[in-house]
Amino acid sequence: MDISILIPVYNVEKYLEQCLKSIPHNNLGMELICLNDGSSDSSLSIIESAARDDKRIVVINKQNEGYGASLNRGIREARGRYIGIIEPDDFLDGDMFAALYRFAQELDFPDIVKSPYWSVSEIDDHDRRHCGYHGCIQAAKQPFCIEDEPLLLRYHPSIWSAIYRKDFLDSYGICFKEVPGAGWVDNPFMVETLCQACTIAYVNEAFYCYREDRAGSSTNSIADYRMPLDRWIEMTQTLKRIGIHSRQIWDIHAYRCLYNLNVARHACNYSSNKAEWRRYAKHMLKQVPSTCLIHAIKYAL
Repeated sequence: MDISILIPVYNVEKYLEQCLKSIPHNNLGMELICLNDGSSDSSLSIIESAARDDKRIVVINKQNEGYGASLNRGIREARGRYIGIIEPDDFLDGDMFAALYRFAQELDFPDIVKSPYWSVSEIDDHDRRHCGYHGCIQAAKQPFCIEDEPLLLRYHPSIWSAIYRKDFLDSYGICFKEVPGAGWVDNPFMVETLCQACTIAYVNEAFYCYREDRAGSSTNSIADYRMPLDRWIEMTQTLKRIGIHSRQIWDIHAYRCLYNLNVARHACNYSSNKAEWRRYAKHMLKQVPSTCLIHAIKYAL
């Protein structure tokens, strides 16, 4: 099996059919592992119906555990050399997984093959713009390591516009934090994978279409101010555990500190927890050198 595509499904009946149909058939050995996380709408029946027509689809029906637990189940079940992720409210425009896998073959199967993505309007699928790092990753050699191209850590985690070699994930024990809902667990996964990888390849062509502003998405509906702050602390612990010393990476991480603190101020429960937010802020700001906080400003521009 060449590649396993993990699709974590929870109450996305409006988008699910488009997502599944957007994954082209090709000559790769491919499985689409649809993990229904206790949906209460018609999502399960949609993927079961699709599986009758598309033999690549594997349906796993499970109780609700959250995004991270669903993807961890998918990683355990996956049989492919590489693992990819597509979120069921997004879709592909072109054969991303084939393009990334073929590039992996050319480069003797690096740990990660990464690409940019399209940010797509909720109203019109054709209204789209390139992501922030499109055209900015210009590695002198392929593959490279994250110290060569730290900008991959600056923007949206976009863990789904990439493929990851399964034995790389397994050898480092890389998995998702299991929390209720989505919980921004893509953030620590991004840091862990990119910073542990010895070999990263990059294809500067966008295929993945991401509905960034969808109503009800975790990006737009943060209930608990602690969530983005806890994820940043976990990323900090990962950088220290791995032994990352690159000033540029810590500058970017300092920028993400300021960004996450600001996001937390817009959470539903922030107004009643301002004092606790300030305690978080003091703790977080102590984790990065003051010079990094000064340099972080440039990444906000």
